[in-house]
Amino acid sequence: MKYLVATSMGNDSIALAQYMQENYRGEFGAVYNDTGWSRKDWPKRVKAFSDWCFERGIPFYITKSEGMESLVRRKKGWPMPASKMQFCTSILKEGPTLELLDKIDPDGDLIIVTGRRREESQNRSKLSAWQYDSIKHGGRDVYNPLVSYVESQRNDLLNAFGWDVLPHQSMECYPCVCANKKDMEAMEGDFDRIEQIEQIELSMGHTRNEKPRTMFRPYRAGGGVGIRQVVEWGCGGRGWKSPYYPEAYKFNGKTTTGESDIAYDDNTKAGREFARQCDGGYCGS
Repeated sequence: MKYLVATSMGNDSIALAQYMQENYRGEFGAVYNDTGWSRKDWPKRVKAFSDWCFERGIPFYITKSEGMESLVRRKKGWPMPASKMQFCTSILKEGPTLELLDKIDPDGDLIIVTGRRREESQNRSKLSAWQYDSIKHGGRDVYNPLVSYVESQRNDLLNAFGWDVLPHQSMECYPCVCANKKDMEAMEGDFDRIEQIEQIELSMGHTRNEKPRTMFRPYRAGGGVGIRQVVEWGCGGRGWKSPYYPEAYKFNGKTTTGESDIAYDDNTKAGREFARQCDGGYCGS
């Protein structure tokens, strides 16, 4: 095994697996990070990919971590995109992958392969095909063979693999802290996950600034406080605003969030910015 493919089971990841099978047959393995926060149907997709690998003699690894809920409770807060508080990727994906690499590749000879593409987003627009001595990958080189592929080329690989094109990104983390309005609309009706998130939010109480520890900041979701209002925002029209402040999220009967809300005492400009996607450098979306 010369290459290790990092996959999230999303469109780009599966297209990458097909590309590697066509061009590096017998030279690669694959790894998937189980974050403990995937959509309930996602394990079936992982199993199908595992079977595909088994049939072709491709080594396939699944890493485990403490899981998102445990992590959030331990950190006493939710990860915040594009800030010093976006700790989910490093703990749920990067750390477990490096632990695996230390076991299967102690000399650091493997080349890590990802399905990232420049077309995906602004923060990947200048990504090169090769990244040498990547710190995130324990000093190993990283190969991004699909970097210049457009969506139609990616889809051709997916068709060759035999899987349909998903209308969304990977659901290895559901919802991702980088979720947008469309992503939240898609959560409507998923009562189990909504209730799970709500219970976590309410059980963690408030920050020292008396703000509820919600997964999504109100300023990102039309002032919506709590997961139920964030889903309402996702389903609402342009300009949707929260119609009321949920009683369960108030601090001693007071409302404490507003347009100036910054996550957990992080009063920097960066604290108000958020990424369009997880970008830990370990997989395609």
